[in-house]
Amino acid sequence: MKKTTDTQPIDLLAELDRRRTRRDRVVRYTVFSVAALAGVGLAFGAAGIANAGTMPMTGNSIAMTIRNDTGQDMVLQGSDNPYGQWIHAPNATLRPGQSEIVTASNNDPSGLGVDVTYSLPGNAQAVFMANDYPGGTDTSGTRMTGPDGRFYTVRSTVDTGFPTMNAAYSLVMN
Repeated sequence: MKKTTDTQPIDLLAELDRRRTRRDRVVRYTVFSVAALAGVGLAFGAAGIANAGTMPMTGNSIAMTIRNDTGQDMVLQGSDNPYGQWIHAPNATLRPGQSEIVTASNNDPSGLGVDVTYSLPGNAQAVFMANDYPGGTDTSGTRMTGPDGRFYTVRSTVDTGFPTMNAAYSLVMN
């Protein structure tokens, strides 16, 4: 038996152009898709930062990052900022695994103190306190109350002090 071969001439340059065009299209679509996803990610990140509110350049400020590390919804019972104003007030509900940044400020050189109280199922309340004063910055007064408060623990840290306090709180089940 005799082998047959294709005797049509191949335009090598046309074939290379066709392959390069297809590859360029794939690369272009891939780069565009990655850039679009990055843009969406940046937009969501900027929205999260914008939610915290713009902190003032003068005066005192408190930023409280509160995280719900329980399996229960936390429902706002009250918040107190008697000597300042809320930049971003506490959310009405904080779902399991969710966190928020509560911010407050004032122009009083003697400092600022705020508190936020959330309730949990079973008659428990979490009180988050932030005290930003020239003589000391702390989270004294942060506690669990109510008969079922013993089933939870609030952990807190202070990252920066007066006049721009940053504190983090995590509520966990025991």
